[in-house]
Amino acid sequence: MPLMYLFPTAIYKEPATVANYDLVQLEIQSCLKHIKDNDDLENVSYIYKDAGIRKEGHYKEGYFISDQLLEKHNMINLEKRIYECIERYAAGVEWTAQQADPVIPGGAAGRWKIMNSWINIAEKGVKHDFHAHPGYTVAGVYYFRVSDEQGGIAWNNPNPIIYNAGFPEGRTSPQCVEYIPNDGDLILFPAWLQHSTHENKTDEERISVAFNLTWIPGENI
Repeated sequence: MPLMYLFPTAIYKEPATVANYDLVQLEIQSCLKHIKDNDDLENVSYIYKDAGIRKEGHYKEGYFISDQLLEKHNMINLEKRIYECIERYAAGVEWTAQQADPVIPGGAAGRWKIMNSWINIAEKGVKHDFHAHPGYTVAGVYYFRVSDEQGGIAWNNPNPIIYNAGFPEGRTSPQCVEYIPNDGDLILFPAWLQHSTHENKTDEERISVAFNLTWIPGENI
């Protein structure tokens, strides 16, 4: 058909491999044990009821994520996966900020940095309304435990006109897209893209690790 699709939004999804799945899962299992054994909710998202109660005052002063889950729990294998994936994501979309500079051999100067990270523990009945992560370049999530009944991730169509005009809303231009990940999947997307999670309808907690990345221009280090 003679159709042209303009302004696509590329989402990056990479499944786990035999080599990295157990390494990352064990890091998160150790983290969860520490959280529950020590009642340590410092880097747990507010969607978890007890964490939300403790952090209520923090969010009254503005939405700023200072959590550093990966650093605190020394999740070197998950961190390695994230940095490998963001490089492939940026290269795949041919992001202009990372395109080769004739003056700088090997590409544009700069580096990616994980700015913050936290763990989402979604109990039965919990969902997360649409939101975005302003101030960062790329948002991401690693899925430790997820299923269709526990609720996947959904993204809003970033073209606001479609919510009023209707056409060409349909299979190729939906208002919203939901995706059900698998355990071990790592997903990256633009931090400005609104996303949500559906309700967990099971008695087992849906667990994921979320994070934000920022591209820092300057010397490669």
